[in-house]
Amino acid sequence: MKLRLMKLRHLISILVVGAALSAPAQAAERDPLAGLESVLTPQVLLGGLVNENDVTLLFDHLRASMRATAEGREPPPVPAALSQRVETAGSELRQRGTLIGLVLSQVMERAVRDVVRDLALPAPRSTD
Repeated sequence: MKLRLMKLRHLISILVVGAALSAPAQAAERDPLAGLESVLTPQVLLGGLVNENDVTLLFDHLRASMRATAEGREPPPVPAALSQRVETAGSELRQRGTLIGLVLSQVMERAVRDVVRDLALPAPRSTD
């Protein structure tokens, strides 16, 4: 029971982090994240993964748990359908997260290489 609840909480945490990462990057000069808005979107992270039925399953269980807790009872077990969806979604989110992490590492590597290259250039001479 606790393991299932932890997995559910883990999935919710992943969804929140994904939503935070999908916020548009601030435009700045030589922004290494410029152009990644199209990669870090809720559509890329969650597209085809979570549907309205999944949302219904989750919130039905959350409401049942809150009612049970308010009445001093143990929360009900996570329904099998919700547990199965969490397993499936968690596995897919791990794969998508890995791909996004690889893309981000390439972008960061490129940015660091640019900085190193700029530092290696001789400083401009003063004309005093």
